[in-house]
Amino acid sequence: MNFPAEEYRARVQRTQEEMVKHDLPVLLLHQPENIYYLSGLHGVGYFSYHALAVPGSGDPVLILRDVEVPAAQSTSWVKSHATYSDVADPLAAWLDTARRALEGLGSAEGRVGVDDHSWFLTPERRTVLQRVLCDASVVAEPRIVDHLRLIKSPREIDYLRGASRLVEAGMHAGIEAIALGVTERQIANEVWSALVKGGSPAMGLGGVITSGNRTNLIHGGYSDRRLERGDTVYFELNGLHQHYWARLMRTAIVGQPSAEQQHIAETIIRVQDDAIALMRPGTPASVIDRACREPLLATGLRKTYTNRSGYSLGLNYRPSAGEFIREFVPGVEWVLEPGMVFHMLMMAAGMGFSETVLVTEQGPERLTCMERKLFSCT
Repeated sequence: MNFPAEEYRARVQRTQEEMVKHDLPVLLLHQPENIYYLSGLHGVGYFSYHALAVPGSGDPVLILRDVEVPAAQSTSWVKSHATYSDVADPLAAWLDTARRALEGLGSAEGRVGVDDHSWFLTPERRTVLQRVLCDASVVAEPRIVDHLRLIKSPREIDYLRGASRLVEAGMHAGIEAIALGVTERQIANEVWSALVKGGSPAMGLGGVITSGNRTNLIHGGYSDRRLERGDTVYFELNGLHQHYWARLMRTAIVGQPSAEQQHIAETIIRVQDDAIALMRPGTPASVIDRACREPLLATGLRKTYTNRSGYSLGLNYRPSAGEFIREFVPGVEWVLEPGMVFHMLMMAAGMGFSETVLVTEQGPERLTCMERKLFSCT
């Protein structure tokens, strides 16, 4: 297991305390991050149906494919399993297994909280679930576990530090590979090699490596384009350690940067540095967002600023490293708390810089420690 059983049990207890506040006798969770967070189960089996039934008291039950039981036994502290086999009509088998698990907990009647926001509870699955739970009322739960995940434990922060060291290794390798005539694909080869050598597992989400006129592709993958003198080379890379993600953006120039290129980079870095310095406990997120957005717009480097300026980061399985729990956008009302971790990003004129930032009692701490500058590669 990636955490002691005591830490998992404490997370379940906090979840159960929140369930009481919301009059939810049981939760049926489908989001892989939340299943991992409470049970420890990890692997790639979530492409099939798997869920975690959390009662108001006592231990949860894992609902999973029978061939995944060995993975559950080796990665999870949860000992109760409800399983299904592969059959001709899998949907019916999946949700009937969920019903059996809830019946075993004495929770197949009354209110059953489900994670409607989960990418893995499809409308089809939810419809069948309500049909098989004919004596229950299936209701949306208020993202209880998602919000608990916002405050990272010391061990989670250690994993994020490990992810930060990995993404830095990949970034250094990518920048060192830049040379006149080199392709983006060759740079990517050096990046992924450094990540794998550093201990990174396979990642479903690669990263962004673009150059020249391709830097306007905000999520562009690498291509066979060859670097030319004066090109901007833009990176947004990921580090992954024990399912915790760190992210980092840097920009480099093939050859010596022009005065204009240097000015753009220094302006972005200055604005972002000022905003990150404000990331202290109790600060409203809207203050941080304005500190990112308004000064950059005032420079004229961007005509509009429609994307988020930062987002919560940590445990993730989805095709985005972001948690989609806390976002820095105009009008948000939440405040920063110690233990929160964010990817703070800023892009303009084909350049981008970002950091993975931890909010501490003393203020912001950059978990990614790579030099903040426009790199020149000759």
